Amino acid sequence: MVNAAGIATHLKKYLIVYVILIILIALPIGYYNAGYFKAHKGTIKNVILSLAIGTLLPSMIQLRSEKMGKELRFKLKEAIVAIAVIFIITPLLAMLFASRIGHKVIGIGYIAANSVPASSASVAYVMLAGGNIELATVLVILSILIALFAAPTYVALYAQSVHISLPVTVLAESVMIALLFPLILGQIIRYCFIKRKAEKLARVSKGRLECTGKNISSAEGDKRVVECLENKIMKKIKPYLSIWTITFMLALIGVLIANKAGLLISNPSLALYIISAQLVIYTTTILSIIIASKVLNIGYRDHMAMAFISLTKNESVAATMAVLAIGPTAALPAALIPAIQPLVATLYISIAHTIKRILGEKGSTQ
Repeated sequence: MVNAAGIATHLKKYLIVYVILIILIALPIGYYNAGYFKAHKGTIKNVILSLAIGTLLPSMIQLRSEKMGKELRFKLKEAIVAIAVIFIITPLLAMLFASRIGHKVIGIGYIAANSVPASSASVAYVMLAGGNIELATVLVILSILIALFAAPTYVALYAQSVHISLPVTVLAESVMIALLFPLILGQIIRYCFIKRKAEKLARVSKGRLECTGKNISSAEGDKRVVECLENKIMKKIKPYLSIWTITFMLALIGVLIANKAGLLISNPSLALYIISAQLVIYTTTILSIIIASKVLNIGYRDHMAMAFISLTKNESVAATMAVLAIGPTAALPAALIPAIQPLVATLYISIAHTIKRILGEKGSTQ
């Protein structure tokens, strides 16, 4: 029997290694097969879109949208700070750096890469750091809803500033396909297969006893049992969803890099600039969240939820938007950023004890 949990853990642990390996393999393949990629632009575009949506779907299945209202009421200041960092500070910094990339289309792609929301996979970082998972989930859902309007707005504004015409209808269509379609499909799958199975098990006494240790007849009890059983089902399938996400993501990065291998090899400073600029944005994001947490007296657990949801971006969304609105060239930043994003997130987890001291808290981060 295949140990899915072991495979998923291995892939997460060595994700950055696999991303770098994929880039190194894709560069020579793309460079020596440039003619093929040029002659099959339409096919390559469709492959990129399929892989991007395939990467997104598992994270959308795991989102629990019904929990958003309750948590948001009690964590309003945390949500405001995180949204300000995600949709004001980060995109504005990206515009500053994009103007110096020297390639208008890639610059637009860089704006897209920094205007998209996090995914539910980012919640895993919050969990590892001992952060507030409920707040993180709410921030993911909220950022997805805001990104439906914010992401195309920033892309359109930057495109206009560099004199590239991007019709609003094209941008709207790209966002619908990149965000709304996977979100709706993921929630339909969750409600039809996972939640319904939990409700069916809850009607059986065995399911009740498994979750509560006793039979419960109240409506509130039924709700708790369904939630408990859904957690158990999700826990069982989560390793498979993780394998699915990482496999599709690696394939997506490989195709994106191979498609523009000639550009990267002839101009390596372009990749270095994008990565360096992104590291500056990450540093600014982290410092902004730390300062806000200190000033507003936000605790460690909430801080970690805000930090990781602000720090990590769902680059599959950016790739989909870029390819649909402009073309595969614009998706290059979305292929490069995943090479450093997991590393930065992991490093931040490793200094969790220091962050706790800065915020004036004591004890374990777990």
